[in-house]
Amino acid sequence: MNGDNYSELQIREVFHLEFLRYFGRKVKPACYALKGGVNLRLFFNSIRYSQDMDLDVEKVEVGWLKDYVMGILQMPAFQEHLLPFGIKQIIPPAIERAKQTQTTQRFKVHLITYADINLFTKVEFSRRGITGEAVVQTPLDSILRAYKIAPVLVSHYDIYPAVIQKIKALAGRSVIQARDIFDLYLLNSQFVPNGKKKAMPVEKGVFSKAYEHVFQVKFEVFRDTVVAYLATEDRMTHDNPSAWEQIQLKTAGFIEQLGKNYA
Repeated sequence: MNGDNYSELQIREVFHLEFLRYFGRKVKPACYALKGGVNLRLFFNSIRYSQDMDLDVEKVEVGWLKDYVMGILQMPAFQEHLLPFGIKQIIPPAIERAKQTQTTQRFKVHLITYADINLFTKVEFSRRGITGEAVVQTPLDSILRAYKIAPVLVSHYDIYPAVIQKIKALAGRSVIQARDIFDLYLLNSQFVPNGKKKAMPVEKGVFSKAYEHVFQVKFEVFRDTVVAYLATEDRMTHDNPSAWEQIQLKTAGFIEQLGKNYA
């Protein structure tokens, strides 16, 4: 098999999935939590694929994690496992130049396809601790079926911390990201307030700043940074300014209501 049936977005995704499978073999679920776009895609029906994967980690030594991740990326069995999905070679980072600190560990990876396309992805671990409730679950069956792969148990953030993390990101980034707005739009219909707000404090003004930032992102940015990461069938309905305007309005309403409930 040469992976012709998989798009570039899917090739990255199956790499993320299989990396999580190998990663979980020695790292206890209580010590890490998948977050960000990959979390939303694998567990909350997000239609947005992610180029990179982010996790929070704690109680794992920097040196051990560095060696373990590099071991996975260089493991012949792991590389062979990905051959049917169009990945003929995994090029791990030059670890002497990779960021490896007490707060962040970053692994930049290149996936070389059978067509000699170089797909970049990044696996990044934040070492600032696990914030919010993490649960251990299997990714959505619809995603697993697409690749005909066995289920894998993953520790990931539940919807409440996922939403709050996105609110904080939207409010706090130096460069506002369209993906934060889009992700909140997708989470809106799945979110039910559950009285756990005390577990994740939100500083004063965060909701109002996030609300303001929703309307500062132009359609062209959304098109280039979000629509480009949707499957072909989903791009048709989102690749127009009117769709982006509706997403902004819906997200702003969601943030406004959250702010009222949180007060």
